[in-house]
Amino acid sequence: MQYKSLDQQLIEYRQLRALAMPLSGMIVWSLLLALSFVLPASEMIMAVFIGTGSIVYLAMGVSRLTGENIQFKKKHQRNWFESVFLAAMGMSLLTFAISIPFFMENYLALPFALAVQTGLMWLVHGVLAAQKVAIVHAVVRTAACVTAFLLWPELSFQIQPFIVVCCYGFTIPVMELSWRRQQTLHTSY
Repeated sequence: MQYKSLDQQLIEYRQLRALAMPLSGMIVWSLLLALSFVLPASEMIMAVFIGTGSIVYLAMGVSRLTGENIQFKKKHQRNWFESVFLAAMGMSLLTFAISIPFFMENYLALPFALAVQTGLMWLVHGVLAAQKVAIVHAVVRTAACVTAFLLWPELSFQIQPFIVVCCYGFTIPVMELSWRRQQTLHTSY
């Protein structure tokens, strides 16, 4: 097996399309937004937990449509920067340790907490992939979610998914355009 330098692995990571995960997030959060208008809070709680927990699995399926083919790889088969991103995802999942007690005190805090925590990995991806829009996504999403929760906590099940979907709405097209430009540059050489 040939080992690649970190520089080469970083170049490869930055060439990834990276569309399956945000598309899956947008699908799940859009579904949560729609469900928030028809389900009672007790059922929305389960929908939020199940939905946010399933984003990565949905992304594995969506990745087959986007040409990314995301799958669980053994550590020695994985790009080092993919491992860093997976660690960021793990970090976001570990923050459930904060969200669960917070939610138990105030069930309206659940969509807020999960909207913020599942957006944390955008900061890491933005730095690794040199995608400023991902960093903007993380900051805008967090600031908007906090502001909305402070102003309208009773509407948390509607407003938090709406904010997340809006953030995906500006992030996905910018990322896709950047990737397409990069592909055009590589094919013109």
